[in-house]
Amino acid sequence: MSNQLFAATGATGPRLTIVAGEASGDLLGADLIRAVRERLPDARFSGIAGPRMMAAGAHSIVPMNKLAVRGYAEVIKHLPELLGIRRRLKRAIVEERPDLVIGIDAPDFNLGLEKAARSAGLTTVHYVSPSVWAWRAERLKKIGRAASHVLLLFPFEAAIYRDAAIPATYVGHPLADQFPLVPDQKAIRELLDVPEKALVFAFLPGSRISELEMHAELFVRTAKLLAERYPHAQFLVPLVTRETRRLFEDAIWRLEAQELPFRLLFGHAHEAMMASDAILVASGTAALEAMLAKRPTVVTYRISGFTYWLVKRKLKIPYVSLPNVLAGERIVPELLQHDATPEKLAAQLGAFIDDSAASAVLVERFTQLHESLRCGGAERAADAIVALLRGGR
Repeated sequence: MSNQLFAATGATGPRLTIVAGEASGDLLGADLIRAVRERLPDARFSGIAGPRMMAAGAHSIVPMNKLAVRGYAEVIKHLPELLGIRRRLKRAIVEERPDLVIGIDAPDFNLGLEKAARSAGLTTVHYVSPSVWAWRAERLKKIGRAASHVLLLFPFEAAIYRDAAIPATYVGHPLADQFPLVPDQKAIRELLDVPEKALVFAFLPGSRISELEMHAELFVRTAKLLAERYPHAQFLVPLVTRETRRLFEDAIWRLEAQELPFRLLFGHAHEAMMASDAILVASGTAALEAMLAKRPTVVTYRISGFTYWLVKRKLKIPYVSLPNVLAGERIVPELLQHDATPEKLAAQLGAFIDDSAASAVLVERFTQLHESLRCGGAERAADAIVALLRGGR
């Protein structure tokens, strides 16, 4: 890793360090970079970025997938490398003193980075509140010490931060502006070369290597059961890196599922979801994307037994996926950990295919939730960033 964030080019524009740790953060970061540069064309961004952020103009000094680790046991395995990256990045930030330090999600990595920057007298932003409304509410104190300002994605979070006296702005979720309220499935299927009348499942097993290690075989086994029930079904599987694609392909070969009609895609997750008849998704931002795609969805997730035990003890709400959190009730099935079996997943997906009325009710609810989140999230986030750069609120 280079120890220098910003090369000495003679440029005079504001310098922003920006750090994302996974695909969803890469998407948020790319939208934010473009919106900030519409307001400040000479702004420079450097830090840890994914392909979308780099395409928007960010310089990445470490591959983003180095941070894409989830779960206590999984983090412990990679802890020395993660601590080394953060230590060197802290040193670079303190030495080069950027005008703003922005951490996008990835709180276990970014909050420590932001705290060090703020202690050095720098202004810090944390974009995407950790799910303090679901578990580990004690993190609010840590957030308050680390972040000069927090950008919130969901309206119910504003009261939490106001009560905690932490400066925050509700900006809305940029993804809500990227998805149409009524997707044109026919046009999207033409784009992906999917037959108009085909039965299509979108499978999203995750963006991290650790998620594919947990989910690849589970998803392939589920597809095998669905193919027995629906012989003409097709399976779209968007994957974000060569390594995650390799892990899914390995599972296909191990389970002798080469004859199944899988289409592994690099990216195109949004298109795959909107083109589908039903979605199986690993819980996380992708569950929100599935809601915005307006397709019947089943949420699943597996983590190590130790991590699951810790999370379950601290969980404050009876569900984990964002569609259910936003709705305030369980509107999509959640099959987690021991309940995440191929038989149960296939049965839930099949129930949506066989009951069009129930699917239509769910899609209508998804549309209502989508409308509640549409407020120009990237633009509002950029306005907040520019105000902080100019010393305002």
